[in-house]
Amino acid sequence: MRGAGPGGRRDGAAQWEAFAEPARRLQCHLLVPCFDQQNYPDYQRLGRPGRGERADLHLIALVAHLAEQHGFDQTDMRMFGHSGGAQFVQRFTLAHPDLVRRYALSAAGWYTYPDDAIAYPMGTADLPAGFPRLDQNRYLRVPGLVFVGQRENADSTLLRRGEAIDTAQGRDRRERARRWVETMQLAARARGIPASPALVELPGGAHSFRGLAKRTALVAQVVDYLFAQAAADPERHSPAMMKDHERTTHSYA
Repeated sequence: MRGAGPGGRRDGAAQWEAFAEPARRLQCHLLVPCFDQQNYPDYQRLGRPGRGERADLHLIALVAHLAEQHGFDQTDMRMFGHSGGAQFVQRFTLAHPDLVRRYALSAAGWYTYPDDAIAYPMGTADLPAGFPRLDQNRYLRVPGLVFVGQRENADSTLLRRGEAIDTAQGRDRRERARRWVETMQLAARARGIPASPALVELPGGAHSFRGLAKRTALVAQVVDYLFAQAAADPERHSPAMMKDHERTTHSYA
């Protein structure tokens, strides 16, 4: 997942290049949507009223269309997002947990916390009109993995800063990832749900997806987590976005 702002299309192409061969090898459908700034300026937050179209509903409709054409299970999505795309994937999973089998986030700038006392998008209270109810008992059950480069710092590219968010979530992507993962794990344990997500810090990794793909094991670890460990999910049984003996990839800008 990637937006189409500065550098977005380049990162989208880089993600396509990184995951196309694993998709062919796994015989699954690869979709790399690119949300343009004109129509989806708020895609990271799914698209609040008055801030463009709903990015989550657009993706659901697109996947449903492709599922009808190619015969895969549209409720069995394996999702990965980087930077702003990671924010989208995280919030899409909160809003539509029944559609997501597993997710992986890389270098998210900030997160929505499982806190019904804090307004969305920082927390899950006061949801915008038309948004689905965010049910902790559902979204906390979706397995997730969070990646962040060990070279991320407070001066990293395109990081949202300010006293309020720095105090609530941390000064850089590493601290924010650690805090969010810990909070999600605590919330899951409080409900007797196996703790998820987990955190992976990438040695030598900074913010660029191209750099992470080249210098770290990010891509291999994402593919392994989303697909190779599918048998570890006892409550879900069909391969995600896969069709028997067919190799089909899709890229939509």
